[in-house]
Amino acid sequence: MHFDSEDGDSHALRGTVDVTKLDAFRDAFTAIEPMASGAIDDRLNPRELRLTISYGIGEADTTIFTVRWTTVDDYNIHYSDTSGRDLRWDIHPHDFSAPPDDRHFHPPPDASSADTHVEASCLRERSVDIVARSIHLLWRQALDEGSMTNINTGTNQP
Repeated sequence: MHFDSEDGDSHALRGTVDVTKLDAFRDAFTAIEPMASGAIDDRLNPRELRLTISYGIGEADTTIFTVRWTTVDDYNIHYSDTSGRDLRWDIHPHDFSAPPDDRHFHPPPDASSADTHVEASCLRERSVDIVARSIHLLWRQALDEGSMTNINTGTNQP
């Protein structure tokens, strides 16, 4: 599965999107963020889960998390907001010079895939529940700070 961002083979998720894992992510996230609402685009042929929250970091009015999670536990969690900021946490094989493993982060403001911009992800897990709670915690901390400066600096995951 390739992303719509035209990143090429360096951003291919292995396996097919797993609707059960998307459901589990949505349920874990919305259990701790009741203002979030989410839907899977197509239950029979799913591509993504989209979670929307009616507020955001700083001047953002809306936050959107787009989640793709596959049957082999590769994932892509894309954050975007109405302020035009984008970022992504990914676990899947890549061709970037760093980081050396599958975990990587595409920083704000534009989730750049330029080789020199991609960083190691603070997320180490492949457990849907832990990743959902970790993403929520990172976002909530950024929301409280009013800044995305530390959005990928979590060290003590739930």
